[in-house]
Amino acid sequence: MSTCIIGKGLPRVDAVPKVTGAAQYTVDLKMPGLLVGKILRSPHAHARIKSIDTSAAEQLKGVLAVITAKDVPDGLFSFYQWLADKNILCGETVRYIGDEVAAVAAVDDDTAEEAVSLIKVDYELLPAVFDVHAALEPGAPLVHDDKESNSTWSVERLFGDPDKALAECDFVVEGTYVTHAQAHTCLETSNCIAKWDEKDRLTIWTNAQAPHTQRQEVARILGIPRRNVRVINSYMGGGFGSKLVMDVKLPIASVLSRLTGRPVRIVNTRSEEFTTGKTRYPYTMSLKTGAMKDGRIVVRDLTVIGDAGAYHDKGPATINFSSMMFGTLYDVPNIRFQAQMVYTNKEMGTAFRGFGNPQLTFATESQLDELAHKMGIDPLDLRLRNSNCSMGTTSCGAEICGCAMTECMEAASEAIEWSQKKARPSDGTLRGVGLANMVHTGGGGRFYGYNSAEAFIKLSDEGTVTLITSALDMGQGSHTTMAQIAAEELGVSLSDINVLSHDTELTPYDLGSWGSRATFMDGNAVQAAARDARAALAEAAAEMLEADPADIVIEESKVWVKGSSEKHDLFEIVDHAVNAHGIPISGTGQFVDKLPEGYTIPTAFAKNIPCFSFGTQAVEVEVDPETGQVRVLRVVAAHETGTTINQTMSEGQIEGSIAQGIGFALMERLVRQEGKVQNDRFLDYKIPNIGDMPEIETILVESVGTKGPFGAKGIGEPGLVPTAPAIANAVFDAIGVRFHELPITRDMVLEALKETR
Repeated sequence: MSTCIIGKGLPRVDAVPKVTGAAQYTVDLKMPGLLVGKILRSPHAHARIKSIDTSAAEQLKGVLAVITAKDVPDGLFSFYQWLADKNILCGETVRYIGDEVAAVAAVDDDTAEEAVSLIKVDYELLPAVFDVHAALEPGAPLVHDDKESNSTWSVERLFGDPDKALAECDFVVEGTYVTHAQAHTCLETSNCIAKWDEKDRLTIWTNAQAPHTQRQEVARILGIPRRNVRVINSYMGGGFGSKLVMDVKLPIASVLSRLTGRPVRIVNTRSEEFTTGKTRYPYTMSLKTGAMKDGRIVVRDLTVIGDAGAYHDKGPATINFSSMMFGTLYDVPNIRFQAQMVYTNKEMGTAFRGFGNPQLTFATESQLDELAHKMGIDPLDLRLRNSNCSMGTTSCGAEICGCAMTECMEAASEAIEWSQKKARPSDGTLRGVGLANMVHTGGGGRFYGYNSAEAFIKLSDEGTVTLITSALDMGQGSHTTMAQIAAEELGVSLSDINVLSHDTELTPYDLGSWGSRATFMDGNAVQAAARDARAALAEAAAEMLEADPADIVIEESKVWVKGSSEKHDLFEIVDHAVNAHGIPISGTGQFVDKLPEGYTIPTAFAKNIPCFSFGTQAVEVEVDPETGQVRVLRVVAAHETGTTINQTMSEGQIEGSIAQGIGFALMERLVRQEGKVQNDRFLDYKIPNIGDMPEIETILVESVGTKGPFGAKGIGEPGLVPTAPAIANAVFDAIGVRFHELPITRDMVLEALKETR
């Protein structure tokens, strides 16, 4: 087996089409008769629709269809269908500014926009609620008047006896921590094209993170057989969780296409992306942490109120995942987690890189520093005393396989010069260092009641290898990772691998790209398929070379008999097998993540996670006392990878995560006035740019014990999780003020500095 592919920083297989502009995104696709779809959205946060007049829009030249709620199926939709609460188009009530009311299909953008402006809607305004605490008050306006309250989902987890532990602790700290809505800010906005064919089959081109499950969702909401729906993914300009659950523009475009008999494209404007796109869930977290005088953390007690927005999406799954991560980090024996999601008259939240974990980690890792300060010990030392260890089961049932948590802390603290900088005398500048730990899934989860993947490999007689995988590439490099795994296992050059994906008609069923699962789940399936194909190739080579299959060597697309100096090109073997004997060479691979016996989501709790990834980030900041600006000078990110598949891409994933983490910590917040987003463009919604980026040192810590391909774990999300608390802890070290709310803005810092003078 070749040893020159895994672990190397090899170029991405899709690099050339992306940098040359050859890559086709959905907005680049051209089709005969393609129409433009536009959506009329509610200008009110909460109102009853009294009437809709579409006559003027219908009479406008160039308009081919105008639809309202009466023209679409009236079923309700949600990611969890048993919590369904969203219509395709609102027929009676709108529940946030931007809710979909009507839609048009026209020959061009200008005509479509004019048609939307001609639709007249008579609204009766209703009381709205924008704050989760106000929404929970008795008598609060109900976002959904068929519900008993605005509390829409709750989670309770209990391990040990938290009350008894808190009473017996030597040290207890408590506090409330707040995070706000954050936009995904993908460079490519949400979009789709829908088209029906002569066989009454629907094809949708879009940028979905989970094409197979979105196919199911489209079929369900339209009331048509799944076999009649095909989803094709174009290149994707970022996802970060925003494109995991179906957007209702897919069924809207589908209905418009059926009525007109032509393909219809709908593309969010940038303002629509900010004002109607789903967000990171805002959390308010009340936390208590208790420890004994020897430094053992023995209890954690957390209450979370999450803002669901106007409708259900990924809120229940996100809050449930948060509870798992909360109960896993540091193996605390007494855990209480109580949480609820609450309806408000705002756009809904959804999955966002980290899936609720960044919010909770901000609270827990900030409070851990507060605990260390109260106990009079070094925050690093407190964490080292409570480090998770390999091959153990935590008090909440999390099964830890490979774990390099201690190694990550040691590597990050040494690289940032933790001891020296904590001990240095003040020179008048407001500088500080902070660190934070994290745990996250390194392989998705069993939240659907199962977790599996499949892959196919075909060798052609000219020597190329076609890999068919469901690993979806949304910019993170999954196709390159899959190609490296296949090339390493099969013994061929990376350049010989062609990756096919992104089409539900072509690729095997898969749950999608989320939860850092692609490398672990799809990678295992690809490795199995490559192993199967290699065995077939060895059999064919043995027949041709008159040798035993066990003596066949395959490396870098060369084949020879062990001990022989005569090497053959890969294509010679395949050509001989196919054209001399009619024997195709291929491989099929499956990976099924075994579920615990008697598995249910509530009882299995953290056993939902097949493997955990640990990591530490250490940060140095400088605070400007005149402007309040927090400048992140340096970040050292030590993250566990199991086995690193591609060093360059792993480093890039962590660096990109840190950029998002800096935005979460210091800049990004959707600002609303009476439910209306005020900062709906990049001029007003600040995200980190190149000038905001610090020096980043990435340390990839390898560990054993993981059942991923070649021992690998996913790295897509973990890099974001500890960034914000590490920055908050560094700011405290710099100015002696603890912030319990994100983002930490200049105004907040200036006000805090004023109070300390």
